[in-house]
Amino acid sequence: MPRLTQIRFFSRWLLIGIPVGFVVGVAVAVAFFLWCLDKATEIRWSTLTFNGLPWLLSLLPLGGVLISALYLAMGKKVEAGNNLIVDQIHEPGGGIPARMTPAVLLGTVITHLFGGSAGREGTAVQMGGSIASTLGKLFHLRPQDVRLILMAGVAAGWGRFSF
Repeated sequence: MPRLTQIRFFSRWLLIGIPVGFVVGVAVAVAFFLWCLDKATEIRWSTLTFNGLPWLLSLLPLGGVLISALYLAMGKKVEAGNNLIVDQIHEPGGGIPARMTPAVLLGTVITHLFGGSAGREGTAVQMGGSIASTLGKLFHLRPQDVRLILMAGVAAGWGRFSF
C-alpha cells in the first residue's frame, strides 16, 4: 500500500472513529446509561420497605410487562440484541435500528428500578452497535466499512466499563 493511501485510510478512519467513540462512550449513550442506572438503584433503595424489602421489588412482574410492551412496540428486530450486532459484523446488510438504543436503555433501567437482574455490559454493547450503525448510515459507509464502525461502536460501549 503506497504511503499516501495509508495516510488517507488512517485519516478517514480517525475522522469517523473519533465521533463514534465520543458519542457512544463519553457524551451520550453509556455515560447517560450509567447515570440512569445509578438513579434507578437510588430510587429503589430509598423507597419505603414492605416486609423488609423495597416495595418496588413486588412490582417486578409489572416491570416485565412494561419491558415486553416496549419491545413489542419497538419491533421484532430490536429483540435480537447482541446477536443482531454480531450478525451485522459478520454479514453487513439490514443494519441495526436506531431505536435499539432507547429500547435497551429503558428496558435495563426499568429492570434495575424494580430489582431485576440485567447486565450493564450487554446493554452498552447494544447501544454502541446501534449508535455506530446509525452513524454509518449517516456517513453513507460501504458494507465493508460498516463492519469496522460497528466494531468501533461495540468497543466504545464496552470500553466505557474499564474506567
